Amino acid sequence: MDTQTGLPAVRYSVEIEHLGKRFADDAPVVLEDLNLKVARGEFVSVLGASGCGKSTLLNIIAGLEAPSAGFLTVPADGSALMFQDAALFPWLSARGNVELALELRGVARPRRRAKALELLDLVHLAEAAEKRPHELSGGMRQRVALARALAQDKEVLLMDEPFAALDAITRDLLHDELERVWRETGRTIIFITHNVREAVRLGQRVVLLSSRPGRVAAEWPVVVDGPRRIESPEVANLAAEITEHLREEIRRHAA
Repeated sequence: MDTQTGLPAVRYSVEIEHLGKRFADDAPVVLEDLNLKVARGEFVSVLGASGCGKSTLLNIIAGLEAPSAGFLTVPADGSALMFQDAALFPWLSARGNVELALELRGVARPRRRAKALELLDLVHLAEAAEKRPHELSGGMRQRVALARALAQDKEVLLMDEPFAALDAITRDLLHDELERVWRETGRTIIFITHNVREAVRLGQRVVLLSSRPGRVAAEWPVVVDGPRRIESPEVANLAAEITEHLREEIRRHAA
């Protein structure tokens, strides 16, 4: 309990303070003095111009890269990561791909099959459990990848433009699926995208990174009454406001 407000204290999944990153002493600074906190169970969308360090930030949170400066606190058992490419093993079925993640986590063989089917059912793919990746559409492959990421049973799910290669209709359907899964599982999600409307459609908060070096340039809470759709006026209006800020960052970087 917060002694000043009387409200429950906020628990954070990710806390980043004064984070900096450069890949060599003579290389340009990628991230500089970046500060960000993500509460447990929060869905945060991260936007920024190409090259601003969004993926580098995600890699640092995931433990794939070390920061050059600053501090970060993340769950001790790490994060699950989902990329634009589903990267499924082609010789395994959808169930087999999810089971592999469970096996690596140490889940016993008798339990793996049932848990994999449970996760595939969560992403509405139980009927395709025995199909191999080449038999699945792009959207279905990404749902298998989401089930596989959930199989890692991490508090934090990091998503690096997972829907960028999909057509608009499939992407819209997966927005619905991801929102439903997020609400059902209570995961903390950090979602990187170039699509401003997608960021607003999905996130409880949208964070804009400045052009290199990347810092948090601005943040917007997303408050939409009723069901949130990518074409809804509230989403469109906030997306237009954020787009103006993003354009300014791009112009500043080009100057």
